[in-house]
Amino acid sequence: MVVAKRMLALGLLLVVALVVGCAASQPKQKSNLTHGTVKKHVVKGKTSQAEVVQLLGSPNIVTKNSQGNEVWTYTRQSYDSESGGFGGGVILFGGNKAFSSSSTSSFDLIITFDKNDVVQDYSVVTSQF
Repeated sequence: MVVAKRMLALGLLLVVALVVGCAASQPKQKSNLTHGTVKKHVVKGKTSQAEVVQLLGSPNIVTKNSQGNEVWTYTRQSYDSESGGFGGGVILFGGNKAFSSSSTSSFDLIITFDKNDVVQDYSVVTSQF
């Protein structure tokens, strides 16, 4: 009888842990700030500041270069982390396998506008580690 109660409590604990673990993972929100979007929609000598704002939203940083032209910087960073384990045999077999991994990526878009507020030039810098 005591063994059955312990097994029931353990089973209940595992179910709660599984439900909480699944509820904690949320879908990632997609960003419009991608190299493909920039390459397709931002055209040197043609795209205006208003079009850039409509496409990408407000920039993170606005500065002026040595020629007095506005320079907009968009930055997106993401951190992905995954960990887990398989402990199904912990009580019966005394084993536990766990894993953990993480990665960080960044995307920087720097747009220089001419005196008419049209894209003069842009550069994209990406990194992942």
